[in-house]
Amino acid sequence: MDLHNVHIKCIKQANEEDRLAIFVGSGISKSSDTDYMSLPLWSDLINEIKSDLAITEDVDYLKLAQLHYLEFGEQRQNQTLKKYFPENIEPSSLHSTILKVNPRVIITTNWDCIIEKAIEKEGYLYETICTDKDLVKSTSQNKLIKIHGDFKNHNIVFKEDDYLNYSRNFPLIENYIKSIFSTHTVLFLGYSYNDINLKHIMKWIQSHSSSVPPMYLVNFNSNMPQESYLKNYGVTTLVLDKDKYPIDEITKLEERSALIQSFLNNIIVNDLNIYEDNEGGVISYIYDRLKHLKQQNSIGHNQIKKAITNCGFYYDDDGLSILHLYNKKGYSTIDYNDSGRLINEKFIDILKRISDLKEDEKKDYFHRNYKLSEIFSILTLADIKGVALSESNYFVNEKIISLQSIELKNRSFISFDTYKNKCNDLIKILLSESYEHYKNDNYKLAIKKNSELILTCRRHRIYSILLIALFNKNSLLWKMKNSYETRGDNDFKNEPEIKLQDEFFKFPSIEIKNNQVLYDFLSLHSVYQEANECTRKLFSLVKTVNNIKKGGFSFNNNVEKPTSTHMNLLMFALKNHIMIDIYTPYIEIMRDFVRISILRQSIKDVVKLNQYEIYSAINFFSSEELKSELSVFCEKDNNEKIDLSITDECTEWIVSTVLPNLTERLIQDKRIYDTYKKKFENCVRILAMLNLKDEYITKIMDIFSSLISSSSTTIGTYEAINEFLYYQLDLFKREIKADILISILNTLIDKIISQKAHGWDQHALQHDSISNLYYCIKVTKSEYNDKKRIKKLLSELQTYSVEEQRKFTKSLIYSIFNISDSNIRKEIETFIRNLISQPKTKDIDDWEFELWCVAVEFKNFEPEMVTSLDEYLEQYRDGKIFSSELYSLKKLIKFLIDNKEIHELEKIDQELSDLIEKHKSRTNYSII
Repeated sequence: MDLHNVHIKCIKQANEEDRLAIFVGSGISKSSDTDYMSLPLWSDLINEIKSDLAITEDVDYLKLAQLHYLEFGEQRQNQTLKKYFPENIEPSSLHSTILKVNPRVIITTNWDCIIEKAIEKEGYLYETICTDKDLVKSTSQNKLIKIHGDFKNHNIVFKEDDYLNYSRNFPLIENYIKSIFSTHTVLFLGYSYNDINLKHIMKWIQSHSSSVPPMYLVNFNSNMPQESYLKNYGVTTLVLDKDKYPIDEITKLEERSALIQSFLNNIIVNDLNIYEDNEGGVISYIYDRLKHLKQQNSIGHNQIKKAITNCGFYYDDDGLSILHLYNKKGYSTIDYNDSGRLINEKFIDILKRISDLKEDEKKDYFHRNYKLSEIFSILTLADIKGVALSESNYFVNEKIISLQSIELKNRSFISFDTYKNKCNDLIKILLSESYEHYKNDNYKLAIKKNSELILTCRRHRIYSILLIALFNKNSLLWKMKNSYETRGDNDFKNEPEIKLQDEFFKFPSIEIKNNQVLYDFLSLHSVYQEANECTRKLFSLVKTVNNIKKGGFSFNNNVEKPTSTHMNLLMFALKNHIMIDIYTPYIEIMRDFVRISILRQSIKDVVKLNQYEIYSAINFFSSEELKSELSVFCEKDNNEKIDLSITDECTEWIVSTVLPNLTERLIQDKRIYDTYKKKFENCVRILAMLNLKDEYITKIMDIFSSLISSSSTTIGTYEAINEFLYYQLDLFKREIKADILISILNTLIDKIISQKAHGWDQHALQHDSISNLYYCIKVTKSEYNDKKRIKKLLSELQTYSVEEQRKFTKSLIYSIFNISDSNIRKEIETFIRNLISQPKTKDIDDWEFELWCVAVEFKNFEPEMVTSLDEYLEQYRDGKIFSSELYSLKKLIKFLIDNKEIHELEKIDQELSDLIEKHKSRTNYSII
């Protein structure tokens, strides 16, 4: 790379890292000259002072100023100086350009107020420092320091005594300026080789540390002796000319000022001139735009677009993306830039040449050009499988072997298993450990690890991970304050939330620029945008699908974009351990991607879901929402039945990894509000819709058995298992082996016998939440014959209250009765008849049980029951009291009338209808 361009790159980098200081000399003020008003040359001022003193020979400028002061006094000297610096002179475009560079510090030796006017006019945030007191009070990082004072503060530095006493008059400013030389790259503008102020600054540099950042003087003529003199002080001269810095489009400035403005414009923009015009320069440019993203475990598509600019993506039918670098004739975009598009064209030409090489030549090229290899490594972090060479051809990213290889690698993040960090990077270890504690709801430990992570990131200046850690702290604090288990914990009760925006804008400007897309994601700005896009997509898809079903057609060349975007956003959050899954807009877009996938495929006979859609369905939907979405696969009564399908590899993964992991976590988690219960139910409901192999059914039933034998069962888990059994039989005519089903039944029976059945178990058994288990056994035409086990069960139930015995009899016991051999039937019949003979109070439970016994023919109907029932209903006729159990009583009576033809109950049936209707018609009646 050209040496001049190396220096320009150094200045650019310093500015991006907020380490650039610009010294502004009198030559910059001269750019404000007009036809009617101009600032003096230093020689004009010296000539007038010499004339006042009647001196003709050459005298040192500072001594001359001192003699003038001694002869005429301070007031006369100030009057002489002021007339050369009119207050009404306006800033030039060069002053505006200096501010656009936005250096951290602007230091000027000028007495005028032109820069202050430019700051006020352009609205930049700089604090003006003219005295030590100003410096003490300063709070802004951006400063304009007038090291030679100004007329307003009556502290100008001009005569010899002012320079000699500078350390005593401005001790804080002097030390601050010296510290700038130690920490900042310095750029001198508007100084000549012989500038008296530059010479005094050189003395400061000479007395300071020998190890300082680069310093540069901008000049217009090469002068080797002067340049060597400055080089001795660590100052490099940059000679500007019109060939490097064209000034044709800069008007109203004389040539030197225009050259400086053109030079500064080159600092501001991402100009390609600092890179060599060859393959190495082009590759370096692309690499430099992307290299900051290497800190992350996963990269978002928007981060790639923001970093490179002037690019987009193609989406292949496997859901993976291909980077599309726009050329000059390509799409018109907001970030359109000729230079950027030119480099894109050159980069594509390089890839075309490489693609024509033989394999060994290609490997050798990548080996020699490590930056090109790094570019594709970075693209791999965004799952980008290539770079488009044309509309139909792309350069393959050989670091991505196949979609299957990516899926296999990503499964460790979506299998609900403990993440195993295999790297030795302390920052990544802390990040993953904090996230694991978060997933397991160990919020105190998560906050502790996250606090360590924040300190480590600050120490090592890893800003992207720091931003994630700050965001995660807010997520953890929210969890701590709102989780049932921790909301009474006072340790973090008064912990303030991180103001992410304030923290972000404290970053160096280059880090703000590099991490803007990440910040937009963490602040949920881009998440809301994506949520709106998903909503629009869903509405559009509904219209498209309806149109196609009516015989129309549709064309969409970005049909795979939602699939690719979903995969990228999901893995971006998971791999970078971002705790964003508690925020509604993120949850909604994850749900919407699943809905979009189902809806766009609903015009086919089969809907195929990938592993990311399966994970999102399990993790982000409530049980009821997922049941609703899956209902499309349960409809059999029309000609548009749709089947759900996933690949064999994905099915194997769910059955052998995901479901066991969820079950294990569910069993191990003993908290009141278990986060894995819903996930288990959703996983089982998805499996219920798949036409599974026998080997998978066997594995799944074994998992069910292990869960049922634990104390972690709930109504929801029983209902999910019940639905699985129903849909496997109903949709696929799947006859599950009798021994597997009976094994689960025995597990339930043993749970009661051993007195390990908790409240949810009993409720599920009493309210038919596992009723399809008995039905599936009956379909196999097998008979249950474990008489010994049943006798133990009936014996245990006899220790229960009569009311509980009745509930179990109407559900579990009668269901077993229907699938058992004659020996067990006799045992159960004896148990039920003994229960019938128990004393009765004739309340509604008694009536329900008696009528149920009639319905299942364990007892004959007795006509006097009608009279007794009529008397029992008297208490409800005035409408003052009501029991919801009258609904179930009516349902039972209706069954006896319709199916057993017991018409004597018709009057009671009508009476119950009247009572229920009367209750509903009350003014304060409501149904929730």
